[in-house]
Amino acid sequence: MNRRRIAIGVSSVSGLAVVAAGVMSMFGSGGSANAVDLHTAPAAAVTGAAAATRQAGTAQVDTVVTVASPATPARGRTPAVAAQTLTMHGTGLFDFGKQVGSVDLTVPTGTLNEVLTPSTVYLRRSATTATATAAAAPATAWTKMATANVSDGNLISGGATEPSLVFAMLGGMQGGVKYVGQDSVRGTPVAHYQGTLDLTQAATALAGQAMAEDGGAAAQDAAADKQALTNAARAFTTTKVPFDAYLDGQGRLRRFVADFSFVENPTTKPVAQVTSATELYGFGTPVTVVMPTVAGSAAGSASGSASGSPAASGAAVGTPAGTESSPERRRSITPSTHPSSPTRSHK
Repeated sequence: MNRRRIAIGVSSVSGLAVVAAGVMSMFGSGGSANAVDLHTAPAAAVTGAAAATRQAGTAQVDTVVTVASPATPARGRTPAVAAQTLTMHGTGLFDFGKQVGSVDLTVPTGTLNEVLTPSTVYLRRSATTATATAAAAPATAWTKMATANVSDGNLISGGATEPSLVFAMLGGMQGGVKYVGQDSVRGTPVAHYQGTLDLTQAATALAGQAMAEDGGAAAQDAAADKQALTNAARAFTTTKVPFDAYLDGQGRLRRFVADFSFVENPTTKPVAQVTSATELYGFGTPVTVVMPTVAGSAAGSASGSASGSPAASGAAVGTPAGTESSPERRRSITPSTHPSSPTRSHK
């Protein structure tokens, strides 16, 4: 399998390393008096989640990507590196119909603004205010890169897994999806399901969708998502991705958690284990996403060549080969419990 190195955190914007140390809070699962019963088999419930969620039109997004890095022994003049856990937390908005959204990734060194489309990700570091130790700084200029040129299709390397790719991945769901039990996401009762998806099969499913759409904008979006998942299938150590899906009483996806792994260093071959969680709430929130103007390209353009590669400047991390992420660990990944998560009321 052709596996290319992935770097966690797109940092083509003024050298910003979008990765921050942190430990996730444990999420207490439990039952609810308002139990969710979707009156269908687990596989059917999860398969129908994408369509049910798209019907809402728009949503607010809260994301967390965590990476467990192992202790690395010293090699020659290279010093040993202690084990660590890294997190990236993002909040934003997404329009399901237009497949566009915006996310602000918060880290101790600042905030990276991203505008997401199926074919392109726009990036900049946001303006900062003056502090006791640092002067104020203006936002950097927008840059952009084609997702087709990102080693994992920007599935996780940008610091968040955007909703359209979550829905696309579910097209590769494997048999054996199971119902776990009742739970709650942001105070909303949900049914919790677990299963495994296959990135290659998900990409194949999108190929058929692109042909069925007969060349329109929807076909172009499906083709871009297909390329993203094709890249990811080649980049990760396995095409099989374990996931947890939390659906509300209308069958809409409220939280999606998935595990990915990739070889961080081709020489020492440590395997980086990444867990990505995406929460959706505030369905129907008005969303306006303006395509940034990038120097040398037309305003509003959502196409073009990549201005950089995550592999060139991102912060790489790893975890020991063979490390597995347990269901308990996946359930602990909860964007809404992150300290910088929005505290406004949730729908």
